[in-house]
Amino acid sequence: MSSDLSSATAFRNARPAPVWTTVILALAVCNVGCAVHRPDMATARSAFAAGDLGVADATLREIADGRSKESDAASLDLAIVELASGDSLSAEQRLRKLRDQFDSRPLLTPLADTASMVTDDRTRIYRSSGYEQVMIRSMLALCSLSRDAADAEAYTLQAQMKQQELAKHAEERGLMETVAEAGTQAYQPIAMTSYLRGVLREATHRDYDDATKAYQLVSQIRPDFRPAHEDIARASGGTHSRPGHGVIYVLACVGRGPVLVEQEAETTTMAMNIASALLSNVNNDEESDEDDDDRQVILGNIASVKIPVVAIPDSPTAALATTIDGQVYGATQTLTDVADLAIRQNEIERPWTIARAVMRRVTKESMVATAGRQLGLSGTPGKLFHLAAASAWSASESADTRCWGLLPREVQVLRAELPTGSHAVTLTPLGFDGGEIGTPVQTTVSIEDGRNHYLIAIAPGRHVFLAGEPTP
Repeated sequence: MSSDLSSATAFRNARPAPVWTTVILALAVCNVGCAVHRPDMATARSAFAAGDLGVADATLREIADGRSKESDAASLDLAIVELASGDSLSAEQRLRKLRDQFDSRPLLTPLADTASMVTDDRTRIYRSSGYEQVMIRSMLALCSLSRDAADAEAYTLQAQMKQQELAKHAEERGLMETVAEAGTQAYQPIAMTSYLRGVLREATHRDYDDATKAYQLVSQIRPDFRPAHEDIARASGGTHSRPGHGVIYVLACVGRGPVLVEQEAETTTMAMNIASALLSNVNNDEESDEDDDDRQVILGNIASVKIPVVAIPDSPTAALATTIDGQVYGATQTLTDVADLAIRQNEIERPWTIARAVMRRVTKESMVATAGRQLGLSGTPGKLFHLAAASAWSASESADTRCWGLLPREVQVLRAELPTGSHAVTLTPLGFDGGEIGTPVQTTVSIEDGRNHYLIAIAPGRHVFLAGEPTP
């Protein structure tokens, strides 16, 4: 509840001394329409999807190295571009830094939170969403696998622990009860990290019991992931691979993943109850009964607010066909649906997101009323001033749509057991009708007896990039 109560604290702090009320109101309203030329995140993301890593890298790097409120989101995106460009070490270092930065960031930042109550949430310090925090650790595991795999298992455990932490926090806030099955699915373990843990345990040639349990968990999380049954049988039998063979895992980040867009959302009973409870907490401390009545009327008249919601950009790639030495081994299959994870968690948070927007609207309505009284306006002039000023101020709001916009839609996998030696591997984008839609990418892998080789592919559209292999 601490993060939600911070909104109430900010609401209380947002009420300025009377002498400043009119000045702040004027500045806030005059701020509408102000624009500063800057590199565009949307341009960088479109360039990445189109296969232009150079434009994506240059644009995102300029934003990430700047001091704008978008710098952290740009840095997350830049890590994906670095991974796709073959610089997995830089991607890993960047994601580690962001992970630690987000973990150390306080829940309450008084100055920014207070400012957001008289502007909008874009003035706040960027706080990564729950699914983003889990995916930072998951993508760190892929970065590690593309190099030496030394820290991959530690990253998978971190991702699992973060998801458990999010589930516990949601339960403490009562979200699990209100959303029932949706909450359970949104905060269930991530199949991708469980699968990778099984793969890494199996690779020791000792910890087959741990591997079996991990694969069984994958089967429970994603019953439609058919390879899990073979994985369970193999690990249960204590066999990694046949003598003289090794294994290649194609781990594919496929499609364009979740982004946030602005939506005008109707206020719900649950959201209004949350906002009312938080406002009552403030009013009980500092407001008179008359002010309570005024705020209750304002609260009841708010029909809709602007909030960020998850959207999934169109992308043509459904999976990657894998051909080895001229033989088709099959297509990658979905381990984790990142888009679905983001949608579910965003939906669970929706009442609280609306409640915060309602509180902000109440703050502005209250300040407008105070300004009108200071100007000595009453009757019809006072009502017209209140309507015009409050409407203009509210219209200046925009939802906070900062996000990690270059996550994949899905993380997929294909396992192939191969004889030792060099093998030519070709990955080809497939459309949703099963047909080839893009330019194949080819590489050579060296398979060692009884060992794993990991091939990390990034395929946001019709182009495929291989992590760990610099692009020309």
